[in-house]
Amino acid sequence: MIPWWGWLAIWGGLVLALLAMLALFAVGLFRKGIRVLDDVGELAGRLELLEVDETPLTRQPLAVLAHPRDIRAREDARRGHRARRRSDRHARRMARARAIVTVNAASARWPSEWYR
Repeated sequence: MIPWWGWLAIWGGLVLALLAMLALFAVGLFRKGIRVLDDVGELAGRLELLEVDETPLTRQPLAVLAHPRDIRAREDARRGHRARRRSDRHARRMARARAIVTVNAASARWPSEWYR
């Protein structure tokens, strides 16, 4: 059987250990917070270099409220733009492929081991 003062010593030690652990966690969080604030300050300095315009963004009108003709025209313009981008990309890829595949045999320097 533990006397009453033994219980007080055990609980007092547990409370002191808890307070020490909380103090260590608080110090770690404080250091991390200071580090984050330093990084935010550095980021703010970099953002000043970007000089972002404060122009409001334009929103497309809701398709439910627009006239079907307008929606169809907008979608046709979007499809046409995508088709042009796709054909330009295809043309660039084909030109690159032709440049890679096409070899002028008369001006090419072949390895000397092939001429035995």
